[in-house]
Amino acid sequence: MAETLIALTAAIGTSAAATGATATAVAGAAGGLASLIPSASTLGLISTGLTAAGTVYGGLQAKAGAEAEGKQLKTKGDEERAIGQRKAMQARREKELTQSRIQAVAAASGGGASDDSITALMQGVERQGDYNSMLELYQGNSGRNKAYASASARRAEGRSALTGSVLGAVGKAGANLYSIYGRK
Repeated sequence: MAETLIALTAAIGTSAAATGATATAVAGAAGGLASLIPSASTLGLISTGLTAAGTVYGGLQAKAGAEAEGKQLKTKGDEERAIGQRKAMQARREKELTQSRIQAVAAASGGGASDDSITALMQGVERQGDYNSMLELYQGNSGRNKAYASASARRAEGRSALTGSVLGAVGKAGANLYSIYGRK
């Protein structure tokens, strides 16, 4: 829809002067049809309005697309964090299972589960398990923060596209109006 509107606007805008000259010639030749054919300035105004509307509409569509992409990126960030939390929970479970296995093997060997070497091994597993769990949480939060930053940047791009389209529409309208009325 936007592409069609923009193409139509561009076609009307580039042919307004030629159409106006043709309309004046036809009106002069046809006599009575002069009231039915718009003047060059009227066609120019219509073209200017359509050009401005098409430019602003393009900016609105760009902003809407950026907003939608921003929401998707935010959702992706939330998923990244949730995945990190689940991986952290899994790392804690693995730590507990490893410690349980160490105790079971130590008890079965007859050496005792409270031996100094077993205690040192259990503490090492504890530290590594905590580290793995915290690392997974960090990676999940980092992924979320990156996605949130991308979402924010994408929304800002959309706002900039809209602002640029409005300014472009005003500039084009001003130039077209000058070309219609400024030469007199």
